Amino acid sequence: MPIWIAKIVATRIIKAVKHKIDLKRIDKYVNKPNELDKQMKSLQKTVNKYGEYIEDMEKNIAILMKKLEKKEK
Repeated sequence: MPIWIAKIVATRIIKAVKHKIDLKRIDKYVNKPNELDKQMKSLQKTVNKYGEYIEDMEKNIAILMKKLEKKEK
């Protein structure tokens, strides 16, 4: 086998191995939770909690408004 063919084959093999290693790093970053994922989950819980609180307050305000309207009549 000529040397130039061996060089091409070796180059392609090295390129494929490097590509596979980079894919493993990307896969690790994408699929495993990291610090930002944990922070985002915590923030989502906080936002949901405050969203429920706001909904309860809106209900209470509506009830109070109805009571106030009844008293004014």
